Amino acid sequence: MSNVLDIASLQGRWLFAKERVLAQNVANANTPGYKTANVVPFEAVVDNIGLQMTSTSPSHLQAEVSQVASFAQEDAADGATFYSGGDVNLDQEMLKSSEVMRDYALNTAVVKSFHSMISQAAKG
Repeated sequence: MSNVLDIASLQGRWLFAKERVLAQNVANANTPGYKTANVVPFEAVVDNIGLQMTSTSPSHLQAEVSQVASFAQEDAADGATFYSGGDVNLDQEMLKSSEVMRDYALNTAVVKSFHSMISQAAKG
């Protein structure tokens, strides 16, 4: 996995998984004893695949992926327990859901930009 489109694809799949977990949390908010589920932060996913930036010129900046990427961080459960006995905070789940939507929009914009650049380069 070495190009931007592969990374965007990986993030898209990660965002889908995160969205599914958030929907599961919301659906089970009133289920007695249900505990909030989370996904591994995308930064940890990228760190695990050993992604390295490459440069074609010595004058290019060198950076670690962990310095470049800043993805949504999962909040630790605040320990609150609600009437149902679960710990799902709907306000926090809605905020996380809006972060997922924002990240989808950013991901799509990056893919469109690269597609446009590739198309322009192919036209010459």
